Amino acid sequence: MKNITVEDVARKCGLSRATVSRVINGAARVRPATVERVQLAIAKLGYLPNAHARALSGGASGTLAVLLRGGAWRPYYSNLLEGIEEVASREGLHVLLRTRDYLEAAPRLAEEGRADGFIIRNMDEPEAHLRLVERLNGRDVPFVLIGNPLGDWQSITIDNVGGARAMARHFAGHGFRRILFIAGPRGHVDSTDRLYGFKLGLSEQGLDPDAVALAHGDFSTPSGFTAMRSSFADGRCEAVFAANDRMALGAILYLRQAGLRVPEDVAVAGFDDTFFTEYTSPPLTTVRQPFRELGVTAMETMKLLLAGAPAPSRHVILPTALVVRASCGCRYAEHNPPIPEDRLVLS
Repeated sequence: MKNITVEDVARKCGLSRATVSRVINGAARVRPATVERVQLAIAKLGYLPNAHARALSGGASGTLAVLLRGGAWRPYYSNLLEGIEEVASREGLHVLLRTRDYLEAAPRLAEEGRADGFIIRNMDEPEAHLRLVERLNGRDVPFVLIGNPLGDWQSITIDNVGGARAMARHFAGHGFRRILFIAGPRGHVDSTDRLYGFKLGLSEQGLDPDAVALAHGDFSTPSGFTAMRSSFADGRCEAVFAANDRMALGAILYLRQAGLRVPEDVAVAGFDDTFFTEYTSPPLTTVRQPFRELGVTAMETMKLLLAGAPAPSRHVILPTALVVRASCGCRYAEHNPPIPEDRLVLS
């Protein structure tokens, strides 16, 4: 007689192996209707769980899939993963990283029981991400979104609007009027929020937000260079605010090639506080993202969801901070403490 397995039960009731395992293991975060469905399939098939099978079941793997768009090489991701790994190590959990084709791969990971939950960096393709989270939700697989919230599902993001508003106030304090904003790709949620916050901050200072010139890049340094060059063909600005630090660096490189000084001729600021911003010439004024804290918060939230406990908040927004350096025309030392010696050692 054939031994009935967890996979047989999952096929019988049309659920994932991970969900069936959570029912068998008595996990708290499973819908009553799902529990009844699994129990009915177990009864019909005559499945008898044992200790070995429970240990091998997908729901007891202690593995979380982290889905990152665009490649793990980005400085943003390295700090994010540091926070995720910190909590995973402390809690005895394992991390499965996926950066390519994850929209297609994630449902299979859930169905095969290879991941108990998902942390998803959601920043573009909202319809595709919506389909993914609906499939995960339908299988009772917990997930946390980092970035763009979708519906009322668990999400963690940063205060893009507030950070850009702070930069607008700072620019207004300098008396800048002819300003260029270098945005990311059209429709990108972070870039859109930063542009909105920047214009909001200017209007709060009595300036015309519609007077801001707009150029688009793709968050890369070459695209910032190209956007700066194209904008100068239409007229010179006093200050540039780029939606990320790499595009701000591209703007600085173009200005230097054009024989213009930063900040004496044109002030430049970015967003992110990437690792290199302290070491550019001049050091770059920017908005600091709490990269590591994003990872820690996402993983601690996931730990609660796996245990069947409610998260403290459905939508978490972490604060950003204005970091004033010399590229905007301020004296760097007046606004920031000296760089710690351990950050001056480059490996």
